[in-house]
Amino acid sequence: MTTVKRYTPVQGYSQFIHPEEFGIAKLHFGILNLSAHSTYFDHTDDCEVVLITLGGKCTLLVGHNGNKANGTLGERPNVFNGKASVAYIPHHTTYEILTQTDSVEIAIGKTPSHSDIAAVILNPGYVYTDENYQLYFSEDDTPTELDGEVISFYRFQDENETTTVHLIDNVGNKENIVLGNNQILFIPEKYKARLISNEDNCYQLSIRSVTPLQ
Repeated sequence: MTTVKRYTPVQGYSQFIHPEEFGIAKLHFGILNLSAHSTYFDHTDDCEVVLITLGGKCTLLVGHNGNKANGTLGERPNVFNGKASVAYIPHHTTYEILTQTDSVEIAIGKTPSHSDIAAVILNPGYVYTDENYQLYFSEDDTPTELDGEVISFYRFQDENETTTVHLIDNVGNKENIVLGNNQILFIPEKYKARLISNEDNCYQLSIRSVTPLQ
């Protein structure tokens, strides 16, 4: 079972999936839009969280007893100009996002976790973090086959463009799925998918949950 949803940008947080929906067992996914001079506050509860800046710049304040990480998140104006700034936040931790003169757009992934690990704010282009984090993301890794439980988000410079993903389900059935601007593809466990057209014109963000190293 695969599902495609379209994201229409609105102010605030848009949630697109919770675990146990559309064949996805572990992942949450949403996108946060904030205008200039605004704030967003949340608590990770029983999940670890990854924040991936799609565009804009903000201040991120993370606080959990002695586990605090404060810094700047975001540098690029949009997904077609530069690499993402990323933050990883552990379970049972508060975080607050404050915009200044810029608006900001942030993709947010979550997965259940009980690991007591440090929050990390990474500069643009850096993807390494504590090996105990489960969430893994990639941008524009279009030659690589997506397998396992994955959520992929697609955007185009020309909003009328489309791309095609070749999908193989858990029993070997094959299907080509056409995706448009700001669409999200949910790929369940044991499925495989690969982008087969318009790689140069398409931004692809993929988030998956992997088993942490012991």
